Amino acid sequence: MQYPTLAICREILFPYIRDRMATAEPAPSYEHERGLAKLESAFHFMQRDEYEGLLGKASYLFCSIIDGHHFSNGNKRLAVVVLVYFLLINNCKIHAPNMAVLRAELVRIFPNVKWEKIKAFRHAHEYFFYHLAIIIADRQQKGNMTFTEERVAVEQMLRVIVLRS
Repeated sequence: MQYPTLAICREILFPYIRDRMATAEPAPSYEHERGLAKLESAFHFMQRDEYEGLLGKASYLFCSIIDGHHFSNGNKRLAVVVLVYFLLINNCKIHAPNMAVLRAELVRIFPNVKWEKIKAFRHAHEYFFYHLAIIIADRQQKGNMTFTEERVAVEQMLRVIVLRS
């Protein structure tokens, strides 16, 4: 299994966020913030045996970046980009059946989800990742889940959208 690194973040992921995901809201200069050490810790912790399988590790990574608030801004965007990178380097494909299926699954796992229409999104997987990140960051939408419960819920959601090659 391959894992993200700070070097990859600096070289590819941070610039990607700034270039492609900072149109409505600016992205921080991740490289100059104190959150780098916490992000690197998350990369190491995800490799522990207690997070079983690729999706277990992916869900830990996603939730820890969002819940950890490592940076002044852009934590949800970073979580989405690092998650997708991790899945792709481990030969996974992102498959969104359709919007109705994804929305139904989100509502099934997170009954308090507040669905938003975003004109910039054209594909179901974009809505999926956006809403999943918002849910994990918003206590009202995810309820009183513990970190472990939220991680397991994210793993269930990833099973809907991730195909292993």
